[in-house]
Amino acid sequence: MPSDYPLNVDVGLPLPEAGQASTVFSLTALFGAYFGIFLVLGIPALLGLACGTVIGLFLLRSWILRHQSRTFEEFLSTLLNGDRGNAGVFALSVSIAQCAYAASELLILREIARISLGVRSDRATLLAISVGIIGYFYVLFGGYMAVFRTDVLQFALVAGMAIACVIHLMQGGTSVDWSKGFWPRHGYWEPPLLASLIGRGKYVYHFVIGTVMGLGFLAAAPDAWKRVFIVTKFRRRSLVRFVTFIAVGIAPFAVLLPLAVSAPRIPDGPIDAGQMFAGLLTRNILFIAAALGLIASFLSAFDSAVLASVHVGLILRRKQHHVEIEVPRFHWLMATALLTIFLLFSGLISFSNPYLLGNMLLGPYAILAGIQVGTRATPSRLPEASLLWIIVVAFLGWFIYFWSIVRFPEVPTTFEVNTVPGGVAIFLLVGACCYALGRGRDVS
Repeated sequence: MPSDYPLNVDVGLPLPEAGQASTVFSLTALFGAYFGIFLVLGIPALLGLACGTVIGLFLLRSWILRHQSRTFEEFLSTLLNGDRGNAGVFALSVSIAQCAYAASELLILREIARISLGVRSDRATLLAISVGIIGYFYVLFGGYMAVFRTDVLQFALVAGMAIACVIHLMQGGTSVDWSKGFWPRHGYWEPPLLASLIGRGKYVYHFVIGTVMGLGFLAAAPDAWKRVFIVTKFRRRSLVRFVTFIAVGIAPFAVLLPLAVSAPRIPDGPIDAGQMFAGLLTRNILFIAAALGLIASFLSAFDSAVLASVHVGLILRRKQHHVEIEVPRFHWLMATALLTIFLLFSGLISFSNPYLLGNMLLGPYAILAGIQVGTRATPSRLPEASLLWIIVVAFLGWFIYFWSIVRFPEVPTTFEVNTVPGGVAIFLLVGACCYALGRGRDVS
């Protein structure tokens, strides 16, 4: 890493496509959000998620080109221009959301190791903590170069897992009822005031919800901003390379098909993760491929989330107090991020629902995405001291909605996916509010 600005690295980073694919796969399989949506709501919602991912990547590219920043740090700096209060609130919100995302992945990795891979509870905890510490020191000593290089290996392991699943299906076949297994069920994502809507109308509604969710995740994810920036600014024939980037980035959605075919149809209500993936663990080669693929996708997303959290905080501290050598500041922020993640992990490990934190994060991500889209990645458009109130009111609304829908379930349940339309509504309301408040204001 550079001795003065340790995270100011844009040149020489290999294959950002690999990291983006691994991060998306973490959402599809390990984090469980996209996989759960596919199992319950089927093809229309999955196509919407893939479409939203593509739109989100193009949207990020347009923001980067409009800002005309020479480095990624300059791009982050423009996001924190203007009122110091708004800049501080935005940076702190992004950093906390990224730390919470990293903690939720630790919780879910522990649960998958315990239930799906058959690891004893105490050893599953040790496994999750050990893998998290390995990822942390990757970032601490290697920064972006270490993350991007290990992403290539992680992508290969994830691809190996997908190939092993496909081979297993080809050899053993499946008894899945294709006419029922991949279409929406009743009782999920029902259109408000149009509960009787059926057929294509409901499919379109599900597609739109999935599209907004896929777009919103990328709009609020600094690690995605970094990868799009590298492809856009530091690759020849950037449009052609960007299209390739998109193709690789949405490839993990195809992995969901063999995974869903292998999993038995889950009933409405509590989810038994061990039963869902039992078919993939009947042979040693499948067990090894699944374990390596899950750990690899975890490391990619975990490393990126930690580094993104610290990078945003580093830029904010630089604006508040500039120093020539930022390595000590980087180390302190890394320690703070690790402590935050550990406290969240240890505080929630006693909960029997490891997906609760991830489900709750739909709201904060929707709020941050709404701010980005509503201001066109220029939060400085907003009036002074307005951002804090926007976030507080929006999060309060999200909390009330979340409680009314699922009431903090003690165990994972299929009905948790019903919180997604509320997150989409929060995103649209925050985006409209930010657009109205920032319209016509000078950018400073």
